[in-house]
Amino acid sequence: MPFIDIDIDDILYACSRHDIKDLIRSLVDEGHLPKEVLGENNEVKEELIRRGRLEEDFAQNLEKMKSKYYSLTQDEELVFENIFKKYL
Repeated sequence: MPFIDIDIDDILYACSRHDIKDLIRSLVDEGHLPKEVLGENNEVKEELIRRGRLEEDFAQNLEKMKSKYYSLTQDEELVFENIFKKYL
């Protein structure tokens, strides 16, 4: 088997919360983590999850956008409204 030098921190830092939850469930299923890390309905306990880099950047950018509301054009405002309708 070839040796591949990958820093696991780089991988985990780039993962979304969903990816991390899937990884934790897989590690529990394979016996690498105790079942106590899972709560009700086989869900990962939220306090165990750290945000990935992209998710952290996204959250920070949304926070910055809150103060820019009055700077948005009508078209930009519509973009946000459409996103909100789709996901919220």
